[in-house]
Amino acid sequence: MSKKGVVLIGIIIIAIAFLAQSVFGLSGFGASNMRLVNTDNGVSFAFDSNPSFHSNGGRFFYFVTRTGVRYVNDRGESRWSESFTITRPHMATRGDMVAVGEADSGRAIYVYNSEGHLYTQNLDHPARGFYINAAGDLAVIVQLDSGFEVSVYNQLRHYDRLFGTQISQTARPMHIPVVADVSECGRFVAIAYLDFDRHLSTLIEFWPIGNAPWGTDGLFAQMEFPGEGFINMRFMTDNNVLIITDSRITLQRIVGNALEEVWTEPLHNRLDQLAFCGNNRFAFAAGAPSTPDGRYADPLGTVNIFDISGQTGSFQLGRRITHLSMGNNAVIVGADRHFHAVNATGNSLWYYNAIHDVRDIIFLNDTDTVIIAGPNRAYIWRRQRIRD
Repeated sequence: MSKKGVVLIGIIIIAIAFLAQSVFGLSGFGASNMRLVNTDNGVSFAFDSNPSFHSNGGRFFYFVTRTGVRYVNDRGESRWSESFTITRPHMATRGDMVAVGEADSGRAIYVYNSEGHLYTQNLDHPARGFYINAAGDLAVIVQLDSGFEVSVYNQLRHYDRLFGTQISQTARPMHIPVVADVSECGRFVAIAYLDFDRHLSTLIEFWPIGNAPWGTDGLFAQMEFPGEGFINMRFMTDNNVLIITDSRITLQRIVGNALEEVWTEPLHNRLDQLAFCGNNRFAFAAGAPSTPDGRYADPLGTVNIFDISGQTGSFQLGRRITHLSMGNNAVIVGADRHFHAVNATGNSLWYYNAIHDVRDIIFLNDTDTVIIAGPNRAYIWRRQRIRD
């Protein structure tokens, strides 16, 4: 073989090695490879137990099923556990706080933190939705015979029911509350409604907690988005509130006695997935264009990553996204059995191709440690160097 041929082959081998390192995280042939490795630690559950998981960025995670809740470390050992029976458990989380109740119809909500059970809130009427903040303030929407009621509770502050209201079917027959959230400081509750009075609209009301009677001039502020459907609402840090409709994302801030706009971004895609990281970051997966001509729309499978200052990055998966979760200021993006971890600027951290179906995958104490939940067991996986 000629000297040129030998040189060409050498260049090809180097190029292949470089490509392998870029795509698969390899450090070279015959050297150490960075891969997710199953530690064989984890938790088991019945296929129909409706398992769910939550991590606050540490070695421990919450594990909820129909029969109870456990607080488990990365070796699969329970720090504490509590039993209950819930047919369809729903878990609301914020930071270290977790609230568990029956989805859509429960009359009891159990509140926990890393130390264990904090309190149980019993209700006179079935809950249609409940939401918790990092201080343990629990906002509950209940169904009444004549309408709805929104109440805020926190037995940790030595008070039970702060306030409540009945939304009269005669006075407000077409205002349906869909989300209620309490600010970090505990001074305000924001309630999002779908308003069907004349046309579909999103209505957001802000009420001071405990400072004024409900249904009077005590209303702090109100925002209406005519013709826009509701997607989500959430208090972020420093009295910022994030509002997402099917047409825009806007961040508003409570400043003194007023509500001020921080920034607004138009939406040109339907949202396929939405995930939060504490009260500082969020990401969403772009679905199909929301307008017929698709003008200004992101390509299908785009993940846009934000903090409270605005967009920080994006990642293009190239197909419809079916899984999105956040932790440690990073994002896990998935489609079918294929998962990518990306940082806040959208740069790839690692890639994982699952052999079996995955119910859920979330970060633990760092971006190289995850829980991967399969059909009947969740394992802890770590990214490690593996010798060829």
